[in-house]
Amino acid sequence: MKRNSLFSFVLLLFSVFFLSLSQPSFLIEDGCSFFAWIAYIPFFIVIGRIRIKTSLLWGAAYGFLLCLLLCPWLSEFGLIALFFVCGVFAFYNSIIFFIISFFQKSFSRRFSSFFWILRVFPVLAVEFLRTKGLLAFSYGIIGYSQWKNPAFLKLSSLFGIWGVSFLILLVNSLFAKIISERNLRDNLKKFSFCVSLVISVFVFWGMDYFIPREKSSSSLSVALIQNASSASSCTISDYEKDSILLQKLTDDALASFPETELVVWPETAIVPDFLYYANNHSDKRRHELSEKLISYIKDKNCAFLIGSNHREGQNTYNSAIYFSPHGHEIEVYNKNILVPFTEYWPSFLDYKIFNGIKTALNCEFFEKGRKINSFKIKDFCFSTPICFEDSFSSIISKMKKNGADFFVNISDDAWASSAAARNMHLSMSVFRAAEFSSPFIRSTIDGKTCIIDSCGKVTSEIPGEIDGFLCAKLEVQKNSSSPYFIIGDGFIVAITFFVFLLLLILSVGFVKVKCYGRR
Repeated sequence: MKRNSLFSFVLLLFSVFFLSLSQPSFLIEDGCSFFAWIAYIPFFIVIGRIRIKTSLLWGAAYGFLLCLLLCPWLSEFGLIALFFVCGVFAFYNSIIFFIISFFQKSFSRRFSSFFWILRVFPVLAVEFLRTKGLLAFSYGIIGYSQWKNPAFLKLSSLFGIWGVSFLILLVNSLFAKIISERNLRDNLKKFSFCVSLVISVFVFWGMDYFIPREKSSSSLSVALIQNASSASSCTISDYEKDSILLQKLTDDALASFPETELVVWPETAIVPDFLYYANNHSDKRRHELSEKLISYIKDKNCAFLIGSNHREGQNTYNSAIYFSPHGHEIEVYNKNILVPFTEYWPSFLDYKIFNGIKTALNCEFFEKGRKINSFKIKDFCFSTPICFEDSFSSIISKMKKNGADFFVNISDDAWASSAAARNMHLSMSVFRAAEFSSPFIRSTIDGKTCIIDSCGKVTSEIPGEIDGFLCAKLEVQKNSSSPYFIIGDGFIVAITFFVFLLLLILSVGFVKVKCYGRR
């Protein structure tokens, strides 16, 4: 390896290392938000040093290493899952490197004064596309590093997580320009602009977070149940033990907080589809478990939300089942966004050649839900993003438009066996609450069971890896809104459109130059 290439590779490693420090990881469980402000400096410097012909390779190496260090807990699914997601990161980052290199070749000389802004756009656009489609994966977006920073949480209510990411990348890009050119004096105006922008966010948005404002809100008494069941629990005996434990924790919660109006159990807290087996005697033990559970719910003077498998005809869903007090009414929400290869098998891979991999995964596949349901309790409506659905602003927006005043996330994080994975998941719920100015409550299996207010602040929580409960009064403002809820992803969509339009124009021009050159 040549000396220049070796130096670039070292810079790349620094970028990967700083990015992993900025996010919750095995290095720092909560992450350290400071490192986000310097993590992309070596990233942009490296892209400025490499050739366009090798940019795809550099980008792929960068993405692969980043995922390997950021999400090692994916190996709990199996090495296939880890390396597959690493491949996804490699693919998207190779595109980022290529586009920036291509833009640099076309613009860096003529528009060098503004190129430090332009090169931020491809990173945002491609990261946005990474959260869409079959291989959607929201973990690792740089904006989430600020999940404990009130000012940037408040900023997300304007432009979403993408506004936070844009500001971080802008600062990194400017510092990379200053270091590369070794000239702060000529870039002093730009430096002052960026510093002023960051300070403005802290002053105007941060102070708004700390100054309490009177809002007409009502309260709802909730009891969130958390059990630390093993991900390997898969027999009827395990399910019976889990049911008994959940009922005991609920009884303890109701005894300590008798005014409870809503009890929440985590995702797949009851694995057997108990609504089906309550009326079906084909499996005696499952039938008895289901009958006892429904009898227990009907005996309580509060509503229940329970994560469970649910059967409708020949289809089985990963669902949230809502029982009104005494079980008079039963409603169901079926998970809309399933985890590929673990909750469903893509139809385009449904060939015999892949049967070995499909069998090796040993997963239970579900049918995809098609409707966004909201549940009513008192004067409120709420929706239930299941598992990693809370990582997608798009589905939360649909739920909000459907009338949700607050959100209940039910998750099973036991599979990861990682505090970092739990915090990464929590960081996304925090931003969803801030983006839509709506409180989130979370009930998990071995995850982060907590209350998040409408500003994105975690007001109370219980430790992971324990069997326990969290009782609290949830403050809810009806018909709350935010600028982001109104304009949606307009900001990031405009950036993405601009990048691809510019790429198209430059590509056409490049082809014409090649053709005329040949003549």
